[in-house]
Amino acid sequence: MSRIAYAWEFGAGLGHIGAFLPMARALRERGHTVEWIVAQVSATARLIAREDFSWLQAPVAQETPRGGPPLTYADILLRFGYGNPTDLLGLVEAWRRLFLMTDAELVMVDHGPTALLAARTLNLPAVLFSSGFCVPPRKVPTPNMRPWVPLPPDQLMAIERETLASINAVLAHYGGAPIDGVARLFDVAEDTLLGFPELDHYAERGAARYWGNLPDAGVGAPPLWPALPGRRLFAYLRKDCVHHEKVLAALVALGQPTVIFFPDAPAQTLERFAAPNLVFCRTPLDLEQTAATADAAVTYASLATTTRFLLAGKPLLLLPFHLEQYLMARRVEEMGAGLLADPERPADDLPQKLERIVFDPVCAGNAAAFAAKYAAFPQAVVVGNLARRIEEILGAQQ
Repeated sequence: MSRIAYAWEFGAGLGHIGAFLPMARALRERGHTVEWIVAQVSATARLIAREDFSWLQAPVAQETPRGGPPLTYADILLRFGYGNPTDLLGLVEAWRRLFLMTDAELVMVDHGPTALLAARTLNLPAVLFSSGFCVPPRKVPTPNMRPWVPLPPDQLMAIERETLASINAVLAHYGGAPIDGVARLFDVAEDTLLGFPELDHYAERGAARYWGNLPDAGVGAPPLWPALPGRRLFAYLRKDCVHHEKVLAALVALGQPTVIFFPDAPAQTLERFAAPNLVFCRTPLDLEQTAATADAAVTYASLATTTRFLLAGKPLLLLPFHLEQYLMARRVEEMGAGLLADPERPADDLPQKLERIVFDPVCAGNAAAFAAKYAAFPQAVVVGNLARRIEEILGAQQ
């Protein structure tokens, strides 16, 4: 059978690994060998230590500061090695060596533009295993990722040209043809996106194909709900959530039975917000069981957790702390299945937003409508469809 490399370059946390793990299991059951190349080895080790997969460290670049926040996808790349052709060439060569060392016959790319560039230089077929944020629309220049801040076209085009110059210099080094736009990196053997159109970070993408989602790895403990009457709430928080203390205070005041996964919570925070209706945990929970038995959730708008609760028909209060999460939270709020707590604004209304999520039937109804619409796309169906498509691509190469 075939050797498949999973390439994860950008991002942090357990969501990337958790989404791919069901896919990796299915591919292995079909006789394929899966090699993991990951941005975070420690996170991988924690989640799949008992799964008997091997993994390697992905080549990663330290972020180069630029004035202001990233404006486009091309601008993100400039901050991670694409501002200098020599730096980018080193990253691409490292990816090439990993693919050659693992004898990869196909690459599944989870937010890995440099892995895609390396695969292109080796004529390796690639399959996107990415959400909309990781795959910009096929437009030149790549679109403004902050549409609420109008930007002149010349500024966007200048960013595009700088990034594209490095990409084409690398392609020329390996004898490859130039591309005419940064988004052309994503012209691959299978460019269908993970996710659903309502949750695509680029609302203006237009026509696209979506697999559905792989929300979790099926690992973790079941939630131990406080033995209290009321609406059950789940919260997934991190220290980076700007309003995490305000939401903890609101959860205490609301008095509903609540389980909180807060892996990096300071000890003093746990002490200060100890309450009979709150149960804190630091190890992952089984998201499917948690979403099925909860009534609502508070999260920082990670793709996996947000999708899992929406597919269970549960509304969310969202506390994003970076751009990808913020764009996701905006889409959920736009469809009326959740509310956004803006990290750049005061959160004085956070208790009221929490009450709406828990008790307002409108938010719950919109979340239930989303779940009903996509009831035919359970995780097992998505995995099976994607596995069959991968085997079709591999068969065409033989």
